[in-house]
Amino acid sequence: MRIGRLLVILPGDEFGTPEAQALRILGAAAALGVAGTVAAEAGLIAGLRQAFPAEGGPALLDLPLAWRRGPQDEVRRGQARATRAALAAARPDAVILALPWPDRAVGAMAVLAETRTPCLVLAHLAPRGARPAGIDAAALQAAAALQAEWITPSAATAERLGRLLGLGEGRVSTIPLDAERPSAPDREACREALRERLGLGPSAPVALFLGRLDAARGADRLPAIAEAFAARTGGVVACGGEGILEAALRDASGEGNALCLLGPGQEGASLLAGADMLLIPSRLEGPPVGFLHAARLRVPVVASPEALEALGEDAPRLAAVVDAEDPEAVAEALAACLEPGGPAGERVEAAWQQVEALDPAVAMARLIGRLRRLAAPLPEAPPFAAPAFAREAVQERPEARPDALAGREEAELKTEDTGPGSDAPVTETALHKASPEGPTSQATNPSTLPPPDKGPIDEARLP
Repeated sequence: MRIGRLLVILPGDEFGTPEAQALRILGAAAALGVAGTVAAEAGLIAGLRQAFPAEGGPALLDLPLAWRRGPQDEVRRGQARATRAALAAARPDAVILALPWPDRAVGAMAVLAETRTPCLVLAHLAPRGARPAGIDAAALQAAAALQAEWITPSAATAERLGRLLGLGEGRVSTIPLDAERPSAPDREACREALRERLGLGPSAPVALFLGRLDAARGADRLPAIAEAFAARTGGVVACGGEGILEAALRDASGEGNALCLLGPGQEGASLLAGADMLLIPSRLEGPPVGFLHAARLRVPVVASPEALEALGEDAPRLAAVVDAEDPEAVAEALAACLEPGGPAGERVEAAWQQVEALDPAVAMARLIGRLRRLAAPLPEAPPFAAPAFAREAVQERPEARPDALAGREEAELKTEDTGPGSDAPVTETALHKASPEGPTSQATNPSTLPPPDKGPIDEARLP
């Protein structure tokens, strides 16, 4: 099979790390001449129209794919219908499915399994403990029948996802995520700007929280941590982001308070460059993107064990790992970051060296290798008996096939061997095209691309 058309399906209602990774992969494939389409909810599509160039970018499909609260079969039926519309419009040879939560794409997975559409599934989060109610028999059957390469950023997430979805051993692979590398901001200017905004003196200690304001990210722990930090150092905890706990945290913050809300839409790199340390008190975390950004800027990190589980046993060497349920212990770790010549300096240097050794092209090449595995002929399998919600005929929508899809030149990625584990070389017959420029695109040098991966690689830490 030839991969000439690639469809990205975003079943979430917001833009996060799996969505960004999916679009970077699409950009790398576009650099090899593959025609791309992105299907997502209206809000995400509106943002993507601003990010991608008017010409030369992927086609964008506005479809009601996002999971919603409500009767389960009705929600899944709507997502299945939207997925069929996306498949009919894009006619893809393969799909990249960004999975924000294990039970958020059951409608899409059922249709993709029924149509035997090869998929690269990117899953960055998997809950601990019992299987969520949304992962029922229909979800397990769809996941098992999906012709997919399942990718997670850490071995711990891979283990949990495989268990929750009932996937066989070795079905879920680990490819650590590397963050984008923005140009380094002026640290002194950022420090001054942040303290001026907070109404603080130039030497006031500032710990920074960046991320969604919800319990999974430990945002409910911030008031007590801020109080304890202020008692020790006279400093504040500033937090940038939005989420379900924003109103409660705003009530706990304010003028003269140790907790300061900066609101959404702030430039994370500038805030991080202006802070004394990064605080990550999460109960559940996907890839350690915040840690990667902080390490590149040589900003100390204080985090819960859960926040840095992707780093494995290296975590205590690279950051201060502390029980985030104990605000006094967290405050002590934050205060220790301010001590000249303390252990924080050694951890900062070790973290910087580790992230600088990462090569984004290597991770991207492995992901492209997984896409190429999907080009191999599908193995024989019994027909998938799709649940009722997935069998309904697609409802035609005028916007389901944009003009950008018509008449597009179809480039091809060819595999010389038909085996899924083949080491045969891959030949690009299409002209190499530049990937769309924007915050979510990343071109990959074709000369660095490997043959298809031979199998799952479970790495507990960053390479």
